[in-house]
Amino acid sequence: MSSKKNCGDGKADLHAAASCDGNVCTRLTGAGRSAIAVIGVGGPASRAAVMQCFTAASPRELKSNEIRYGDWHGAVAESSQAAIPSESIVVIMRHEDLFEVHCHGGSAAIDRILADLEQVGITPVDNAAWPHPWPIASPDAVARPLLIREATDTLTQCQTVRTAAVAMDQVRGAMHDWAVKWLGVFAARRDADRAADLPLDRGAINDHLTEFHGEVQSMLDYASVTMRLTAPFRVVLAGRPNVGKSSLINAILGYDRSIATPVAGTTRDVLHAETIIDGLPIRLSDTAGIHDSDESIEREGISRALREASTADLVLAIQTPDTPAIVKGDSQVPQIEVLNKSDLLRGSAAKDVIQTVATTGVGIDVLLAAIANRLADAFPPPSAPAPLNERQVRCLETLRSTTETLALRIALGELVEG
Repeated sequence: MSSKKNCGDGKADLHAAASCDGNVCTRLTGAGRSAIAVIGVGGPASRAAVMQCFTAASPRELKSNEIRYGDWHGAVAESSQAAIPSESIVVIMRHEDLFEVHCHGGSAAIDRILADLEQVGITPVDNAAWPHPWPIASPDAVARPLLIREATDTLTQCQTVRTAAVAMDQVRGAMHDWAVKWLGVFAARRDADRAADLPLDRGAINDHLTEFHGEVQSMLDYASVTMRLTAPFRVVLAGRPNVGKSSLINAILGYDRSIATPVAGTTRDVLHAETIIDGLPIRLSDTAGIHDSDESIEREGISRALREASTADLVLAIQTPDTPAIVKGDSQVPQIEVLNKSDLLRGSAAKDVIQTVATTGVGIDVLLAAIANRLADAFPPPSAPAPLNERQVRCLETLRSTTETLALRIALGELVEG
């Protein structure tokens, strides 16, 4: 008996429709509005359907796992559809009958793409009825190396392109290839000495170790950032009362998040707001003015401000021409000195102090660039291996203190295979 006898003609039974010809589509990402949504398209007709609705920016042939940017215009055969604006999207062909469409995460874009696919013969199905493997990786994803699987998990949680780029380097094999390379180096050195029936050449090994340990230390130096690519950088605005911290945070955000008044002590608690500066996810914290106070609630706000600053990734130390900066103390947290209300300045400011006027926007672009540059210094260079989680860091710490060839090979194997 043909299975087609059990197939419905309409949309009532999506599960049955999916079994008719295998040409199906679904939203693979979670429900609700998001920055990016991923729609899966699978089945024998998936390639023709996608290419009917999509025009790539480059005319070259679509290749497996290649990211292709372009416009989604739908099936524009009817003149009435020609007026519908196109969507800027990304298409990835995982293999000949399995595609991903990456689009804006709003419901309008998602519904439009699913409707266009249905118009060209691809049946929308419930996520639970999607018959294909999760297509974020190749069909043999289970066999992918552990370091690449871990990097993929991190990549899916990154909030900006800049942090995702570091994770993507590891998905492409930066850490995995580095570890495999050194496994080969140490194995070859030992095998060569054994083949020649010679004692282990410690001089040659030590030359390798100097280079190897230097690379391990470089990765550990970046670990404080690369281990938390999925979390925003913590930037704290600190200073004495009425130096304009709340006005500055509003100017950075571009909208009024903090209450700004000329009354000292308005901010009693730590207020947070998240933004993106030059591709970096940032969590700004507006804190209480730091000064001596006899008022218990105000003293608690000041204590919280000091604690917040002591654990930040970067502190913006705010002062005005009439109000000195707070004393930095023994904190190791990087700091940028900002002279707000600089329009009141008589004379000149120190060379390394950034001058701003929060209420008019003067100097804000310079301040944003300084924040981005200071935080970006902590990022590894492009394509460099970098640890993404505590397991990887523990393995690197072991490798940093290991000198024996066999122990190095065991520790590298642990890094690669878990």
